[in-house]
Amino acid sequence: MRRVCPKCGSSSLQKHGEVRSEQGILQKLKCMSCKHEWHSQLPEDLFDKVLEMLRTFVWDIEARKPLSEAGWVSLNEDYVKKLRSINFCEIDREGMRGRIDYKNHKSLPGELLSTDEGRIFCEILRSLEIVQEIEALKNNDYEYLKAVVAGLSEMLKNARFSFWEVEEGSIPEKLRSFMLRPRWNVTAERISRSLALNLLKSIWGIDGALKGYGEANDRPIDLDLLRSVTREIEESSQWRKIISFFKSNKDLLEALGLSWYVSRKIIDREIEYLGAKLLAFEAAIKVVAERSGETINSLRERLASLSENLDNLIFEEKWGVNWNDVFRLPY
Repeated sequence: MRRVCPKCGSSSLQKHGEVRSEQGILQKLKCMSCKHEWHSQLPEDLFDKVLEMLRTFVWDIEARKPLSEAGWVSLNEDYVKKLRSINFCEIDREGMRGRIDYKNHKSLPGELLSTDEGRIFCEILRSLEIVQEIEALKNNDYEYLKAVVAGLSEMLKNARFSFWEVEEGSIPEKLRSFMLRPRWNVTAERISRSLALNLLKSIWGIDGALKGYGEANDRPIDLDLLRSVTREIEESSQWRKIISFFKSNKDLLEALGLSWYVSRKIIDREIEYLGAKLLAFEAAIKVVAERSGETINSLRERLASLSENLDNLIFEEKWGVNWNDVFRLPY
């Protein structure tokens, strides 16, 4: 892995002299892109060894090793001696091995954090924080349902509402006219809010406003027509079938909600690395499975079949919503 500028991230660097330290010779460097000058805080050999530790930690966590076993690399006597003076490394002298002290990762110098290894390492740690938060929900019914509701709200806000009909003219006229309006996205947002409230009341008996939607006061809309259109959906036989299905498969709805709850946390904490995202999403599925007393694989298989099951519920209808674009996982 080549060093990069800690200021702009460019790999176009020029050696600019040397500085002697107790760890060895430190290289002075200059960025040819932004002209930033600095000297490395680690000699070349230690820099490469620390990168190896970062990579190993990420690989081990992705292999689902426990934190106590993640990130250890073998060291010789010379490395043990040099690394003992670095406050972000943990040394096991008896086992002649070392790793990054993940609890003290904020001490990592910028030149390491700016590498791909450093960035991914930090994203993995942020994802592990989410995992801990999700696992804490397992035995707390109130906080668990609160998280599920927040996630379902997020899911419905991001729903892609589209419709189909067996024959032209099957879709109710008011709904069709609303769909053809130029600001259909505004309408869809308000419809999703109403459906969310209806869903939560029908499944859990929760009645009240949802956070995160807003009332869209700055978006004028024909409220009477909106209510009429929403009623067309909520009073349709297909919506009653959807409600009945999720009453019998509440854990699927919980898995969707908790996954979208995790998705929002991933976005808020700026996690982009796929491996880090998967850690958090897997934690959500695991908690739902454990609470419902089923295996993780069984729950995953049922989620994978959800789209087909939703289609089968309404295949005899004359018109319908593409519900698999509404009730979906965020990944």
